Amino acid sequence: MKSMNIAASSELVSRLSTHRRVVALGDTDFTDVAAVVITAADSRSGILALLKRTGFHLPVFLYSEHVVELPAGVTAVINGNEQQWLELESAACQYEENLLPPFYDTLTQYVEMGNSTFACPGHQHGAFFKKHPAGRHFYDFFGENIFRADMCNADVKLGDLLIHEGSAKDAQKFAAKVFHADKTYFVLNGTSAANKVVTNALLTRGDLVLFDRNNHKSNHHGALIQAGATPVYLEASRNPFGFIGGIDAHCFNEEYLRQQIRDVAPEKAELPRPFRLAIIQLGTYDGTVYNARQVIDTVGHLCDYILFDSAWVGYEQFIPMMADSSPLLLELNENDPGIFVTQSVHKQQAGFSQTSQIHKKITISADRRVFARISG
Repeated sequence: MKSMNIAASSELVSRLSTHRRVVALGDTDFTDVAAVVITAADSRSGILALLKRTGFHLPVFLYSEHVVELPAGVTAVINGNEQQWLELESAACQYEENLLPPFYDTLTQYVEMGNSTFACPGHQHGAFFKKHPAGRHFYDFFGENIFRADMCNADVKLGDLLIHEGSAKDAQKFAAKVFHADKTYFVLNGTSAANKVVTNALLTRGDLVLFDRNNHKSNHHGALIQAGATPVYLEASRNPFGFIGGIDAHCFNEEYLRQQIRDVAPEKAELPRPFRLAIIQLGTYDGTVYNARQVIDTVGHLCDYILFDSAWVGYEQFIPMMADSSPLLLELNENDPGIFVTQSVHKQQAGFSQTSQIHKKITISADRRVFARISG
């Protein structure tokens, strides 16, 4: 990894003893620096509040040749002796070491090793493309690193993508922590694939699925066609312009739902939890977002699991006013169903196209309840 810069008050730029490039505070957005050095005057100018708002947790040093009180948000006071320059460098190195997420960190280190492979991919770090003018144009368009980073999943230095070991597992555990899930799984082919993974894992022929009419077709494919489950539909509203609204209020009434069950699977109408799974489009294409707690409180006791298809959201738990819309922020009790959330990281978040993830959140008692029902 290339050494990052150090940001400093303008009068300190030429005074710092470091091999790193030093940039003035006003010339950076702090995404390219590993440490910050400020004067006592700057510490009172609002720069510390600005650094806190970035959320980058940068080490901040106050340069002073006099004894000063350590302000909140400052790592240490330095006055320019050699030992303190070493402490500054150590803090910058530690920041860099903890900066990158697990899989990307391992990937960059592996690419920098410059290893050659005699397995796949056959383009051999892009060498194949450079043998033809069109291929050369293709190679130059994307740049060398993308071809060096395209490597076989069998390379053990990167962990195992199939059994979730090594850096791949560490990356998923890190994502689970960020999104407040018990477990997270990365999926390619978008949330269409993620929905099919969840529905095929949970449903089989004869199961009842409480099915939002707004659901994406991948849920129709996975739950109703591939798994063969029987739907009980939740009607949805549309206005004269065709805009998609929410599920009709009467659909959250237990007696109404049990009557719907009597029409398609009368033998299950009086079961405590007649639905193996409910599938709810947490955010519709036109922007209706549900209150997840309200959904669980009204129909959760009728279901083993609820899948919240969050393809068009995923950001709600990071916006305080939308916290109630996040299934992953809920404190589940022993009577709540298990929760699955699928997210299109490539839509409203920052992933490359077709990236998705599956989050799981379930209490131990709910897991035991479902297992006892299946095994019994």
